Amino acid sequence: MSRHSLFASPKAHRLLGLSLIELMVALAIGSLLIIGAVTVYMQSRNTYRTTEIAARLQEVARYALDSIEPDVRLAGFWGLTNRPDFIDNRGAPADTRQAVDASVGSNCGNNWTVDVAMPIDGRNAGYNLGCAATDAVSWTDVLIVRRASSNTAALTDGRMQIQSNRTRAVIFSDGVLPAGFDATSSETRNLVVDAYYVGEILPSPNGVRQYVLRRKTLIGGAAPSIRDEEIVPGVEDLQIQFGIDVAPHDGNVDRYVNPGSVPVGARIASVRLWLRVIAEDREIGFKNDAAWAYADADYGTFNDDRRRVLISKTIQIRNSPL
Repeated sequence: MSRHSLFASPKAHRLLGLSLIELMVALAIGSLLIIGAVTVYMQSRNTYRTTEIAARLQEVARYALDSIEPDVRLAGFWGLTNRPDFIDNRGAPADTRQAVDASVGSNCGNNWTVDVAMPIDGRNAGYNLGCAATDAVSWTDVLIVRRASSNTAALTDGRMQIQSNRTRAVIFSDGVLPAGFDATSSETRNLVVDAYYVGEILPSPNGVRQYVLRRKTLIGGAAPSIRDEEIVPGVEDLQIQFGIDVAPHDGNVDRYVNPGSVPVGARIASVRLWLRVIAEDREIGFKNDAAWAYADADYGTFNDDRRRVLISKTIQIRNSPL
């Protein structure tokens, strides 16, 4: 045997490769690194998705609230007078129908557009207006607001408007300046009548029930009419309560009551509303066993793998007469 065969060179020794044990250790370390990277990626992805869903819910809630709040704050604003009893052509549901209200297409009830004595009104636990809704759900309240527009308007035929001065006002829709008013001492504003409710989107996309905040609103055209329009999808529930000022009136809220429970002689000074917003899709692995109870509604728990957000706000009515 030669001396060269007994003593292999260091270079030849390095070319012999890895042992099985070394290879298994390397594979184990590599697998752990891959598992760690995948775990971090999945956690980051889930966190991003959760954050995105929560942000979307908050965005929908803010938009819905921003659509309702300015309307409520101006309820009972009639222009140059804040006295509904000074307004001609007004009428309550039990009164003989006013001609100006009878001309409204798709109207929601007798004198519904001219019931100015009820600038804030509502329905509790269900839609029961006299105009057809778009797939209204049975559990939500309905909020009704009546007022004059915040800006003055040009006289417009086919649009319900209110002309007012310091002593009286009149509701009309023919675009002609009413008798007894002049352009220098009176102003013209559009009559605003809105009814907010929640409807379901049918058929359900991908088998997941979806909901939308909707509004019945008074518009103009060849003749005044009530239009049903979508405000924002994702709102599952609307609940309201009225803060009432009972006699002797001092302008302060004495207690909150449900729509339809306002005592005779009480004035509505504020509106407390709740909006429940729901995610569009199910979130596998998400569990929410919280009990949902607010206003006069108690829904228990849902356990349907969908995130929800509830927001509440109390809105003061600026034009509540004292």
